[in-house]
Amino acid sequence: MAEGTKLVLGFQNASGTNMTLSYSHAKASATAAQVKALMNGIIANGSIFANVPATAKSAKIVTTTEAEYDLSA
Repeated sequence: MAEGTKLVLGFQNASGTNMTLSYSHAKASATAAQVKALMNGIIANGSIFANVPATAKSAKIVTTTEAEYDLSA
């Protein structure tokens, strides 16, 4: 059984449009302070994005589990 973790960050740009950035293979044990620092860093260096994030709106860890079924029987 495989398991994956993704960090999903929600932002809003200066004109009020929502945007989402997702990072696969995220560390599930990241603290709220670490995630907030990451989001602040993204906002501070946002000029690298075509759609520049201005405000942090949300953050969540999404964990998926994968299970294979034996269909040969």
